[in-house]
Amino acid sequence: MNMTTTLLLVRHAQTASNVSGRYMGWIDEDLSAEGVSQAERLAWRLSRRPISTIFSSPLKRALSTARATALPHGLTVQVMPELGEIRMGQWEGLFAADIQARFPALWKTWRTDPSTIEMPGGESLSQVAERADIAFHRILEQSQGRQVVAVTHDVIARIIVARSLNVSTSIYRRLEVANASLTTIESFNGACRLRSLNDTAHLQHKLADDHET
Repeated sequence: MNMTTTLLLVRHAQTASNVSGRYMGWIDEDLSAEGVSQAERLAWRLSRRPISTIFSSPLKRALSTARATALPHGLTVQVMPELGEIRMGQWEGLFAADIQARFPALWKTWRTDPSTIEMPGGESLSQVAERADIAFHRILEQSQGRQVVAVTHDVIARIIVARSLNVSTSIYRRLEVANASLTTIESFNGACRLRSLNDTAHLQHKLADDHET
């Protein structure tokens, strides 16, 4: 029987480093106060969807977002290490200006077409793409005919979108995936369709228990 599988791909909600511009990689930073609010708005939006499973990167910022999303459904988050962010090596903890000064050639590649980049002391984008592929296909195989959520990071989300379109990661810089955004991918008969990208409509909604600041 032919069944449509729906993957709701989420980038984790906001952290303080997302605002300041500090590159995190695998620095295990949790959500900011605004990030917690974003995660609650996302959870509210997805609360009435028939979600069967929620997968997450092992990093705190993703796990906190995933757990907020899982709460209305009474689900336990399934941690998937392959959904973790790119390991940035010597770039982790640095700001853009510092990276540009210390690694000018690599920075230029990163900002134009990072498909061939290899982080100093970290991963190459091709290595990250390999594990993103593993996660993507494993999720689809385990979730046939169901709706599932995968909470991950900017780099992984962009790669999975590229894979769903069957295009090279050279498209990377043409994509935008905001904090707490929702991207919807459908799989049917082995073919994928990108139904939405970087949807943040829920972040405009004011929850009833929000307080003015």
